Amino acid sequence: MKTSMPIPVFLLILASPVFGQHLDSEPNFPVKPELFIDTFSGSEGITFNAEGHLFIAADKGAWRVHPNGKVTRITDTYSNLGMARIGDRDILMADFGPTMFLDGPNDDGIIWRITPEGDKKVIAKGIADSNCILVRKDGTFLVSDDGTDKIYLVEADGSVDVWTSAIPYPNGMAFSKDESTIYVAQIFKQLDPILFDNTVWAIPVDDDGQPSGEPTLAGRVGEGGVDGLTMDEMGRIYVADNRGGKIWRIDPSSGESILITENVANVASLVFGEGNFDHESIYATSTFRGGGKIWKVDVGVRGAPLNQ
Repeated sequence: MKTSMPIPVFLLILASPVFGQHLDSEPNFPVKPELFIDTFSGSEGITFNAEGHLFIAADKGAWRVHPNGKVTRITDTYSNLGMARIGDRDILMADFGPTMFLDGPNDDGIIWRITPEGDKKVIAKGIADSNCILVRKDGTFLVSDDGTDKIYLVEADGSVDVWTSAIPYPNGMAFSKDESTIYVAQIFKQLDPILFDNTVWAIPVDDDGQPSGEPTLAGRVGEGGVDGLTMDEMGRIYVADNRGGKIWRIDPSSGESILITENVANVASLVFGEGNFDHESIYATSTFRGGGKIWKVDVGVRGAPLNQ
């Protein structure tokens, strides 16, 4: 009787729909960015809420974005820094407040909680220059202050404590998929005079959500001024190279980096599409030096799930 040989496991993996999808759908990098919105003079924060609606921090306010690129201003703020989803439908927004680090020492930074209709309230204050917001599984969240060496923890009651001071001038942050690591972009080497940095650090995190060791190098990319971070479903980090006008990808498992796109001047924050937006594209903001443009970049893979 004729018998068939078993199929090797690696061939089964290669033939699986999930594995094949990633191989077939990933573009040839670098790809050309698509201009999505050319309405703002300066933008930074960007996030989807839990309902899949897109919001952008721009022109000293928060805006709701429709899939066709139309925008609606929902509230005013002092500045327009990082955003993150929180709860069933709200967003958080970081605001430097009336002053910023270039004005000298201060503590007037604000974290707003904003509804999709634009109702807002102060959820935390006392941080000098709040920048990126990273929400944890328990609903508490971390806030980076890119004018100091501080990343703060904001508790449910709004109390604020230093989570770590191990990284100078922290900016963008992203969790690893299992939340055992937080990746942090260091944007400056010093402020007076300003010298930019291009380092992404990895901070190990214990089961209680606290730093469990010294930061280690995750990668160095770009020309200095690394800004926002986001992560895909395969655990790779995308880095906004603000001064270089590029987006890079770092693979923490191998340490390899690849240029994803260029000609996105002063790119600031990154988020993967959700809801009625392209789930395999990154939406990216640019600061006023980049004209406040919003870009769409096809990367051929979905983003990692986010806490809310």
